[in-house]
This record gives sequence, structure tokens and C-alpha cells, in this order.
Amino acid sequence: MFWIALAAQVSAPVPLNLNKWFYADDTPQYLIEKENGLWLVGVRLSVSPDGVLQGCEVESTSGVPQLDSFTCGTLVHRAKFKPARWTDGTAAFGVYRTSISWAVSAVPWDISKVSKPDLDVDVRSLPPGVHSPALVHAMFAVDAAGQMSACISEPSPLSERADNPALVQVACDQLMKSYKAIPATGGDGKPVVSVQDALVRFSTAKH
Repeated sequence: MFWIALAAQVSAPVPLNLNKWFYADDTPQYLIEKENGLWLVGVRLSVSPDGVLQGCEVESTSGVPQLDSFTCGTLVHRAKFKPARWTDGTAAFGVYRTSISWAVSAVPWDISKVSKPDLDVDVRSLPPGVHSPALVHAMFAVDAAGQMSACISEPSPLSERADNPALVQVACDQLMKSYKAIPATGGDGKPVVSVQDALVRFSTAKH
């Protein structure tokens, strides 16, 4: 029960203006000229205990360096956050990781199932009503040495999305076993405790 109580206090940084990070007219001309394509930029956003975005790092490239740089630069200027909360409920450093999608097409792209998971888990079956692939967004405490604890589901800032409880437990177990968190750093460049997130994708085996 004590571990559950600690986990209940944990919160990763929460975007306050997610719908204002990018606009349709932000799409660079060099993408528009390609006429058709989908580019994903995986980013790691570092947020200080006062909610200020300290920096943006590209974790997975779109394949277009100019687009990667533009994506991070735009986020640094626009993204605002509610700070992370440590296991005791106090404000803490946080890491918010996500993928920014850039799409150019004559018809709308369906990017609802486009994802860059941190961990893929193959299972024989999924809970009733859950379809493959199923995504679980988890958040957890990370100490200065990179040790993880207090893993729970990460709420969506824009919807009432709720991860399946059974999958959340499995996702957290797998993250604790297989995922290597990178400690956040403070203003002096030294590792600090933080709250971070990760995406786990569950897929049923294909026969």
C-alpha cells in the first residue's frame, strides 16, 4: 500500500497548451513541395520544477535535419507546462517525450495509430475489447542514478483516454525490467531526480 501511495503522488510534466504547439501554416515549404509524405520527430522535452521548458532534444529523427531543428525550436518558444510532481508531491524536474507528426497529402492522413514506442511487448491475447496494437502511456519516478520506481498510467492532456488497468501493470513491470531511463539534469548539468514517461505498445502474435 505504501508503494501505491507513493505512485499516486507522481506526475509527469503536463502540457498546458498542447493545441497551440503547432498550426497548419507552420508546415515548412520544403515539405509542401514534396506533395506527399509523413515525417515523425521524436522529442525529449526537459521541464524545470517551475514549469519552464529548459530544452528540447531530438531522440528520433524525421530524416530531415532542418525539420528536426525547426520542430524543437518551435516547441521551445511555444510549449508551456505544469511541472512534474515527485513521490512526495513536491515540484520536480520532469521529462515529457512525444512524437510530432508532419503530414503532407492531398487527402487527410490517418495518424491515429502512428507511434514510436519505447518498448514493444508481444502477447498471445489482449483484454476483452482491446485491439492490437494497444498503447499504454506510463509515467514513473527516476532518481539521479537512473533507477525507476512508482510507475503508473499517464493521463492524456487533451482527452479522457484511459489505459486498460491490466495492461498498465504489465507495461510498468516490463519497463522496470527492460527500459533504461536517462536521468534528467539540473541547471548545473548534474543528474537530478525527475518524473518521466514512456510509451509501451502491445501486439498480438501474427499467425
